[in-house]
Amino acid sequence: MLPLEGITVIDLTSVVAGPLATQIMAQQGARVWKVEPPEGDRSRLLGAIAAPGFSSAYVALNADKQSVGIDLGGAGGRNLLRRMVPNADVLFHNFRPGVLERLGFDAATLRALRPDLIVARITGFGQDGPMRGGRAYDPIVQAESGMVSWGDEGPVLAPQWICDKNAGLYAVQAVTAALFARERSGKGAVVDISMLEAAVAYGWMDLHGGQAFPDCASSPPNIASVYRPWATIDGWVVVVMLSQSEFEGWTRAIGAPELLTDPRYSDMAARFLNWNDLRAFSAPRIAAMTTAEAVARLGEAGVPCGVANSSAALAGHAQLAHDEFVTITTHPQAGAVRRTRAVARFDGARPAFDAHAPRVGQDSRAVLAAAGFSDTEISAAFASGAAHAPQEN
Repeated sequence: MLPLEGITVIDLTSVVAGPLATQIMAQQGARVWKVEPPEGDRSRLLGAIAAPGFSSAYVALNADKQSVGIDLGGAGGRNLLRRMVPNADVLFHNFRPGVLERLGFDAATLRALRPDLIVARITGFGQDGPMRGGRAYDPIVQAESGMVSWGDEGPVLAPQWICDKNAGLYAVQAVTAALFARERSGKGAVVDISMLEAAVAYGWMDLHGGQAFPDCASSPPNIASVYRPWATIDGWVVVVMLSQSEFEGWTRAIGAPELLTDPRYSDMAARFLNWNDLRAFSAPRIAAMTTAEAVARLGEAGVPCGVANSSAALAGHAQLAHDEFVTITTHPQAGAVRRTRAVARFDGARPAFDAHAPRVGQDSRAVLAAAGFSDTEISAAFASGAAHAPQEN
C-alpha cells in the first residue's frame, strides 16, 4: 500500500509547479482528478510534441492522473466542481489571487463544502502585497529572486524551469504535512506557496550567502566559479575538493605535490580565496587527460568527481541503467515515450509504472461517476458543454 492511497486530489493546476506537486502525490498513491478546460492544460504545447496534445512537459508531469474535462467558465461547469469537492481531500490550484474566488470558490466556501479539505494555492508572489496580481512565469521569478548567475554580459537564467519545480516540491511537502496534521486534529487547512519566496529560501544558504550576516565583511566564494567544470581532451569533468584529504588527493591526481606547501592553499578558506590561481595552475594538467583517465585518477585518489553529461548521454548512464530509472513505455497516442520513474522508494520498492498521461477529458465519465453523478446527470453535463468527453486533441 502506497502512503497516499485513499487520498483524492482535485487538480486545477496547469503548466509546471502545480502539476509536479500533484504528479508526486499520484505516484505515491493518491487519486488525482485533473480538471482541464476543453483546450487542455497549456503545458500540452510546451516542449517537444510527439502528437497533438502530448508534449514532453505534459507527458512528464501528468501520468498517473485522470483527466476530467470541465468548463469552469460557465455556471454548469462550476456546479460540477461544487459537487466534486465533498469527495476530495485536497484541492490544488495555481490561479492568480482572486481568480478562483471570482468563480465562487474562495477558501471558506470550499471548506464549507468539505470542512476538513486541504486547499493548496501556488502563486507567483503571494496572496497580498504590491506584486500580488503579477503574472509569474519561471524566468520572471528567477530574475526577481536573484536566482541567476552573473556572466560577463550580465545575468544568465538557469536552463530549466527551476523556480516552478522548486515551488512544486515545497507545495507537495506542505500539503502532505497538512494531511498528517489532519489525521491528528481532524481539521483542514489552507496552504499557500509563493514561487518568489520559495526561490529566495532555496537560494539563501549558498546563492545569497553573503546576506546571512549583515555585520560581516567577508563574502562567500562564488560557487559557480569554484565548481566550474574542467576541460579534458574529450569532454568535461566536475570536481569537488572541500576537505584537506580531498585536496591532497587532487595534488596526487594531477602530479603537483608542491601545492601542499603553498600557503595560498593551506586550507579550504584559503583555497577559495585564491581559486583563480589554483585553477590557472591546475587546468592544463586536467586538459592533458582524457575524461576516462581523469575520472579514474581522481577516483583512485579519493577526489569526488563526475562526468558532465549531455541529456542524450543519460539514456546510457550506468547507474541510471542499473536502477532502471529512465525507461521507455508506449503511449497510445504519443508512441514511444522515455520517462523517469518515481524518485521515492517505499520499503525498497518503487510505485508501479504503467499509467500514461491522459487525453483531455479522457476520464470525465469515470471521475464524475466516482464523484456521485448518475449516468443521466453525466450525459446532461456533456450535452450542455459543462463537461466534455474524451477528445482527440
